[in-house]
Amino acid sequence: MASKKTGSAPRAPRRSRVETPFAANLAQVLKERQLTGKAAAEICGVAPSVIADWLGGGAPANPLAVQRLATALQVSFEWLLTGTMTSVPAGSVSLAELFEEHEVGLSGIFKIEAKRLVRR
Repeated sequence: MASKKTGSAPRAPRRSRVETPFAANLAQVLKERQLTGKAAAEICGVAPSVIADWLGGGAPANPLAVQRLATALQVSFEWLLTGTMTSVPAGSVSLAELFEEHEVGLSGIFKIEAKRLVRR
């Protein structure tokens, strides 16, 4: 008869795996920034296994760690978690942060019109 193992600690419950854009967005931004999971873990103060869990579809248990990572990677916390981004309050982002200037060589005669954009 096989002996039953006693005295072992109960296993921690597995984190739920929810289909969200978080894992895909995290993988995308880490690839774009050429960062490893270990480097991302150091940035947000978690174990590398936590990053691996997130990349595998695990739901983050520590939103502050996700916020630290989003801030360090210069992406929106909301976008990182959900894949969407609500409108940015007027004046919180400068045009220089949103657009790059490119020199355009023009020759000839042009008619240039300007329209004022009004916030919806």
